Amino acid sequence: MSLSVEDRKTVVKLQMDKAHLFLTQAEQMCVQQFWDIAANRYYYACFHAIQALFIQNSISCHTHDGLITLFGLHFVKTGKVESHIGAFLSRIEQLRKKGDYNCLYSVSEDEILSMVNPAKELIQKVEDLLLSEP
Repeated sequence: MSLSVEDRKTVVKLQMDKAHLFLTQAEQMCVQQFWDIAANRYYYACFHAIQALFIQNSISCHTHDGLITLFGLHFVKTGKVESHIGAFLSRIEQLRKKGDYNCLYSVSEDEILSMVNPAKELIQKVEDLLLSEP
């Protein structure tokens, strides 16, 4: 699908709006101590921010693994994003999977609290890149 410049800007903004909404929801889940749901919301906040970055840069992916791989290839390996942010994305996606699908595993408060600042850092980095790139 080919988007006009204006349509692309609109979709990028909508993706970032969703990223911020999910970030807020993650924080609410922390207050309520719903750690599995918080992991899900933090991951999807990052997911939608990265989708905005991909849309702006005409990068297409269809899987979560593809998103992580392409983010690493186009933004971490090129030095646009620090490597610890790429590593964080892999960790939060694995934590989300455990919380969503593994009935024998519950995400802990400590695990989530270690993800809060990196999630915010990733989203801020994406916003900075969105503003610096055409």
